[in-house]
Amino acid sequence: MVGDDRGVRPLRPTAGLLAGASAAAVLALWLTGVLLRWWSAPLVGWLTLLVLCAVSATECWRASRAAGLSVPARNFWRFVAVSCVMLGLGAISNAHDALAGQSVPSQRLSALTLGCFMSASAITQWGLLRLPGARVQRGGPLQLALDSGIVMITVALLAWHLSFRHAEAWNKVAGSVWPAVVAVVCGCASIAVFVKLASTGIGAIERGALRTLAAATAVAAAAGALAPAFAPYPEIGDAHVTVALAGAFIAVAADRQRRAADLPPPPPMPPRRWSVLPYLAVAVANGLLLVAGQGPDGRVLTAGTVLLTLIVVVRQVHAFRDNARLLATVDRTVAQLREARDQLANQAAHDALTGLGNRRMLSRRMAEMAGTPPHRLHLILIDLDDFKLVNDRLGHNVGDELLRAVAVCLGGVVGGAGTVVRLGGDEFAILADAEPADADALVARVAEALQQPLTAGDVELMIRASIGLTDAAPLGGDGDRPGGADARELLRRADVAMYAAKDRGKHRVARFTSDLDEVAAEDARIAAELRRALDQDELSMVYQPIVRLPGGGIEAAEALIRWNHPQRGLVPPSVFIPVAERTGLIAPLGEWILSSACRQAVRLRAEPRPEGPVRVCINVSARQLRDPEFPATVRRILTETGADIGQITIEVTETAVFDDDLALASVRTLREMGVRIALDDFGTGHSSLGLLRICPVDVLKVDKSFVDEICADDAPPQVIATALLQIARGLHLMAVAEGVETAEQAERLYALGYRYAQGYLFHRPMPADDLLRVTAAPVPA
Repeated sequence: MVGDDRGVRPLRPTAGLLAGASAAAVLALWLTGVLLRWWSAPLVGWLTLLVLCAVSATECWRASRAAGLSVPARNFWRFVAVSCVMLGLGAISNAHDALAGQSVPSQRLSALTLGCFMSASAITQWGLLRLPGARVQRGGPLQLALDSGIVMITVALLAWHLSFRHAEAWNKVAGSVWPAVVAVVCGCASIAVFVKLASTGIGAIERGALRTLAAATAVAAAAGALAPAFAPYPEIGDAHVTVALAGAFIAVAADRQRRAADLPPPPPMPPRRWSVLPYLAVAVANGLLLVAGQGPDGRVLTAGTVLLTLIVVVRQVHAFRDNARLLATVDRTVAQLREARDQLANQAAHDALTGLGNRRMLSRRMAEMAGTPPHRLHLILIDLDDFKLVNDRLGHNVGDELLRAVAVCLGGVVGGAGTVVRLGGDEFAILADAEPADADALVARVAEALQQPLTAGDVELMIRASIGLTDAAPLGGDGDRPGGADARELLRRADVAMYAAKDRGKHRVARFTSDLDEVAAEDARIAAELRRALDQDELSMVYQPIVRLPGGGIEAAEALIRWNHPQRGLVPPSVFIPVAERTGLIAPLGEWILSSACRQAVRLRAEPRPEGPVRVCINVSARQLRDPEFPATVRRILTETGADIGQITIEVTETAVFDDDLALASVRTLREMGVRIALDDFGTGHSSLGLLRICPVDVLKVDKSFVDEICADDAPPQVIATALLQIARGLHLMAVAEGVETAEQAERLYALGYRYAQGYLFHRPMPADDLLRVTAAPVPA
């Protein structure tokens, strides 16, 4: 991570920087003395130069080890450190040539010396081009080559005019001018690379450090171009200026990188619309032409200016074409972004699974239909009954396929008559502009279509749906709103109607009326008070015994819940149990009932009786049975209370398990656990006899409606009661007659063969303590 130019920590002199500064000062004094002919001492110049190379290499290595620096940046500074070492080796070779060669001047460069300096330049450029972001894109290599050529020709023209036109003097001292020319050319190439990247920025290297490195190459190249000026001073070598300046700038750049290593990254540099480099190069070349005049110098400068102008023209033509490609790319990108935006907008309004519109689409269509007459604006809400069972039994893949099949079915039925959306889960909605009679006909077609088998993958399924229908016509309280119900109110009404359809037994259709609101409001009040009753111990349990005929000895006791409301008084279970089922409170309420009854069973088992402990029968609702975790809940409560599993009987109604695979599975699991199962209100359900084939049952409780008329002269009640008893005996089940209220009924039932009964004739529901007392009393002879 790097910092921007303003975020770099202030410069704090280190031992390395102080050593470098001292060496640079000594070298400057030595150069001044040599130029003024005060002293010679060439060894001093070479030693201080080596110190500068060592300092720059050390600072680069320290920068590569700075905390927070990225791996590419670490590698780059290691490359630069190696370059500094190569500069030092070149300086040592140059010093050897000058000091050991007797009369060899310092300006003369051997092949080894020149190779070291060239290697240093190449290593630095290679490390720079390896940085992330330094690799140029399509068209970039040509532009980089053209920019390098522009810089090289411009610097070469300057070097020619200022130095190399005096090549004869340089040849006499250094033996050849070409080493200096090669050094200048390499320096120019380095300048081009550094300037290009310093102007565009590389995230891995701090910008100020990169610009300092660019300045180092520029100053070194310029100093190399002035090398012929030192021809009268054989003690001074080109390295004393170029290598010294490069080393000093490199040390400063490395220190700056190290101080910025753990700072946050800078903001990206804005793209440059144009480059000043070509225009500046042409201006310099033309300026040189103006001052050169005629002669060889003028001809060389003229030729160089023409070549420079041609390169600049090629570079600008390339830039124009590159800009055209960039504009075309921008246009394509804009078109792609617009297409992506349209796709996102479409996806935001559609369900990914079914392809139907979603809740956002429904809201948009409602807003578009705001001017529709309220009595014509209809919303149909469809909820698939027991969809969770499909997911649990067949897997979510089949469930998803079923949702897609339902979507196709609804789309085919509705067609252009409305908008079909999926609200989420297993809920669908249809928004239609239709007269009330037409809306009712549409709902009938939808209900009929959903009764047909649907194919989900390789499975053919029969589904059921509860459907709620409403229009936007104002209710009594909304008469002052001519627009009728808004979108939120329309959804609320449809939801209320749909749940009313579920409460009526599922697979029903219900149209919203104001009465449903009153029922929903009353349900909400009762549910809130029931929740409070659970928390404040307003609930209690009573027990109604089941007796043996004819003596009346107690065989079992049915657990019944009572709610003594502080304001309402005694609230019948027929009022609050359905509310608990509709609101989901049946789960905590059922657990409370089960725990209380199991604790009472433990108390009853502690009372020794010759005929064994009294069994406790506990009523369970259909919603509890549809919970796959219900058998585990029963097992946990039995363990917590210590109740004997053989002492517990679970009572279920025929409607709770009829055509409900999930509820039937719970009953089977309970029976496998050892819990006795009683089928309550037997004979009043959908298909009692067929249910006995698939539902594991231990006890049949014959409904009170058959007992009420058992003593009548009319034969059918007695025939039915007798038939039910024969069925129970044939299946080895215990038959219990419910609702016995008179002695005559008890006698007739006994005569028909019944041996167990329950009713007010024997015992009314009683508190737990009274039940203990009654069961402990001796049975009359």
